[in-house]
Amino acid sequence: MQKRAGVLDHLEELRWRILASLAAVAIVTVAASFFSKPILEFLISPLRALGDYTLYFHSPYEGLLIYLKVSLLAGILAASPVIFMELWLFAAPGLHSSERKTVATLVLASITLFLIGAALAFWGIVPWSLRFFLGFQTDSLRPLLGVGPYLSFLLGMVLAAGIVFDMPVVLLGLVAVGALKVQSLRKARKAVIVCFFIFSAVVTPTTDPVTQTLLAIPLIVLYEGCVLIARWMRKGKD
Repeated sequence: MQKRAGVLDHLEELRWRILASLAAVAIVTVAASFFSKPILEFLISPLRALGDYTLYFHSPYEGLLIYLKVSLLAGILAASPVIFMELWLFAAPGLHSSERKTVATLVLASITLFLIGAALAFWGIVPWSLRFFLGFQTDSLRPLLGVGPYLSFLLGMVLAAGIVFDMPVVLLGLVAVGALKVQSLRKARKAVIVCFFIFSAVVTPTTDPVTQTLLAIPLIVLYEGCVLIARWMRKGKD
C-alpha cells in the first residue's frame, strides 16, 4: 500500500508540474499574441533580405492560423525555462546532491545549446537555402511563396538544428551516469563525422555543400568538445 501511495504521489506531482508548464505556455502565448505581427515580420526577415518577396495565404482563415501558430511558437520558446525547471524540480527529490548539480548544469547547457543551434540555422542555414532555391527563378518562372510552407520550412530547419545541438547534453548525461564509456566515443569518431555530414545533407533541403558544411562542422566541434569534457568527468572513475 505504501509503495502504491508513493507512486500515486509521484503521478500527482507530475500532473501539477505538467499543468504548471502548460499554464506558463498559455500565459506567454496570450502575451505573444499582442506582438504576433512583429514576430512574424522577424521570421520573414531572412526572406526579405534576399529581395522584395511577398508571402501569400491561400484560404480565408489561413492568415489567422498563421498568427496563432506564431504566438504558440513564441509561447513555447519563451516558457521553455519554466518547462525545464519543472522537470528539474520533479526529478530532483530522487537524486543525490552531486547528481542534482549535474542535472542542473545539463539543463542549463541544453537551453543554451538549443538557442545557439536555432540562431545558426536562422541566420546561416536558412538564408543559404533560400538563396539556393530562389536562384532557379527566371523571367518566365517566378516563385509564388505561401506563408504556411515558408514557416514550416523555417521552423523545421531551426528546430532540427536546435535539437541536434542538444546532442552533447545527452552524451554527457550518459557518460555522467556511467552508461557510456569515453573509449566508445573515441572509437566512434570517424563514423559519427560521416553521420553528421549525412544528417546535414538530409536536413538541409539543398544540394549546396556549403550549406551542409555550415551545419556539419559545428556538430563535429561539439562532439569533440563532448569527448574532452567526458574525459574530464570520468577522470579517476574509470
